[in-house]
Amino acid sequence: MLATMIMDLDHLLAKPIFDPLRCSIGYHPLHSFYAIPVYALLLLLPVTRIAAVGLLFHLFTDTVDCLWNFSHCHACYLNSRIYSLRKGMRKLLGRKVDD
Repeated sequence: MLATMIMDLDHLLAKPIFDPLRCSIGYHPLHSFYAIPVYALLLLLPVTRIAAVGLLFHLFTDTVDCLWNFSHCHACYLNSRIYSLRKGMRKLLGRKVDD
């Protein structure tokens, strides 16, 4: 499970490498909305199940960090990829989009 922390190496691809107000979910490649379903599918294979649980737990803790950050910085939420995804999903479902 500790080996799943290796997924944070994708932070080295970001500029700047560290930004305390940036939400990593949806920003870094291994934290992307495309990678999350892959990690969920890894739960189906007994060989990769423990790693998948670790990866999904890692993303869960990063999401909690994002939510805490957003509670203190509304502009950070409005500029996040999570907000863009939420806005796109609401549009797709025909719901009112908050601007």
